[in-house]
Amino acid sequence: MRKKRLPVSLSIGVLLLLLIPLQGVHCQNYYVYQVQINSDGSANWNIIQFSSANTPVDTWQGFQEKIFNIVNSAASLTQRQMEINEHSLQINSTISAESRITDYSFIWQNFSIIEGKEIVFGDVFEVHDFFGQLYGDAAFELTYPSDYSVKSVTPAPYERQDSSCTLKWSRTQDLVNAKVCIVLISDSQKEDINLQYSLITVSILALVFTVTLVGTYAFKRRRTNGNHNQDTAAPALESEEDKIINLLRAQGGTMRQSEITERCRFSKAKASQLLSALETRGILTRYKKGRDKIVTLKEQGKVKKREK
Repeated sequence: MRKKRLPVSLSIGVLLLLLIPLQGVHCQNYYVYQVQINSDGSANWNIIQFSSANTPVDTWQGFQEKIFNIVNSAASLTQRQMEINEHSLQINSTISAESRITDYSFIWQNFSIIEGKEIVFGDVFEVHDFFGQLYGDAAFELTYPSDYSVKSVTPAPYERQDSSCTLKWSRTQDLVNAKVCIVLISDSQKEDINLQYSLITVSILALVFTVTLVGTYAFKRRRTNGNHNQDTAAPALESEEDKIINLLRAQGGTMRQSEITERCRFSKAKASQLLSALETRGILTRYKKGRDKIVTLKEQGKVKKREK
């Protein structure tokens, strides 16, 4: 009899050992951050808490203090006005069997920066201990409008689904350890850019063809007539100020100062000096936006000759 019962006893013991870890996983307390980016610069936040039914949840007062404190810190850091839609603050709990799902939700106004047809965000995560001030390290899921595409994303997510407009990071610690910068671009702007590239390509090919024809004709004429070509005056070199103005015109008249510095390959000090001179002469205007400055070319945008 003992020999027959032994396999049954062993089977029950193994089953219990397998159920113990599952019980721990079922009752553990963890969070998931879900953020939906909106085209008006706001963001819908949902912080989901998964816990056992008897695990305490945050109080209404505690939840409000966390949200308002983190938004005030982000507004102070980024130097742009932010606020919480008070009507959007909600706590919803669902209890099923021995588990509980609690959803802390709110709408964060001016979470992102709108630059033309681009949405730029991520600077708020530079607030010291950002997620520690909320509910700690957890998975982070981000969605964005269907009529936008990801232009660039830092740091890279562990999962990216363009079809569902979703980016996922396995933990918020990955966002804290890097300077977060995510740029979304409107699909209509992508079409405009593609059209511009096509037109530029066609223009370049037409120019090359025209230059080739003119060069061939000039060469044959010179050989036939035996005359020396007259020297033509070399085109005037583009000044550094003209370089900035022409770049602004090509970009629609408005750019960030940091982008001008990079595109023109100037040092920050030199770019600032040239832009200050052009601003003093009324050729362009500048205003501060976040840590950068927005440079706008005035209608004429012509360099005035300095009086001697």
